[in-house]
Amino acid sequence: MSTPRWLQAFALAVSAAAPLLAAPSEAHAWHPPVHRSDAGVDLYLWSARDFGTSLAAVPFVQFEPSPDLFINLKFPLALSFDGPGDFEDPGRQSRAALGNPTFTLYYSDADRKLTWYAGGRAGLPLGAVDGYDWHAARGFSAAAMAYYDLHLWAANALPVGGLGGIEYRFGRSFVLRAGGDLTFFIPVGGGVARDFLDDSDDLEAVFQAKVEPELQSRSGFGGGVALQTVWVPSVDGDQGQVSLLPYFVYDSQKTFFMRAGLLLALDRPLGPAFDRGRVTSLYLQFGGHID
Repeated sequence: MSTPRWLQAFALAVSAAAPLLAAPSEAHAWHPPVHRSDAGVDLYLWSARDFGTSLAAVPFVQFEPSPDLFINLKFPLALSFDGPGDFEDPGRQSRAALGNPTFTLYYSDADRKLTWYAGGRAGLPLGAVDGYDWHAARGFSAAAMAYYDLHLWAANALPVGGLGGIEYRFGRSFVLRAGGDLTFFIPVGGGVARDFLDDSDDLEAVFQAKVEPELQSRSGFGGGVALQTVWVPSVDGDQGQVSLLPYFVYDSQKTFFMRAGLLLALDRPLGPAFDRGRVTSLYLQFGGHID
């Protein structure tokens, strides 16, 4: 019995498409985060008996207006619940404030194994808004993030700086990211707030760096740990803060991605984590690909 022509044509089409169907689709999850277009929000939730509960929410959008040129926008929001009051009202209070909306422009070049990026950023100094509650909410959010990305929360300052880093892929399942930035805080209004209490009329500089190894699977699941440090040379006493962020990550490989982990302050002034009044924050990230 001869095979119908339509069945022969179907079999031929399937055999021709088989290599394409068998090949894994492009996985946005494992495409370097600095070299893709995304939108989402980072959440840091910290609760301590002496300071109440603080939520640092940082919505972001990142897109590629031209090949290898990226724009990243962040719009931080600080919320504080049942925090300590002030001298006029010493009872527990809830507060809210806006952080410094931040614009970042950078160039990123990616090949099969190595991705590198370099650029600059500036923030809108909403920290110059006067008010105890405004500054207190921002200060608690800065602590919830273990003082990393201080430019989002700095008071009375115009943050301007540069950033750069790399991502290198070791085989299919393991990547290593490393990066850092130097930010200058230009006094605006009452001067730069140190520890969100004392003002300084001097130009401040903050250096921060992060190293992040990550394991990745073809299914979109993975995990890693970020070791990050912040150094403020003008602060009296302890000038550095080190923290650790182990995390789990998942990506649908088409639209949705998320991260979940714990941010642990390792040393003073915010650590060690799990001690009373020290910083252990729940970290969540939700977002989607827009390219």
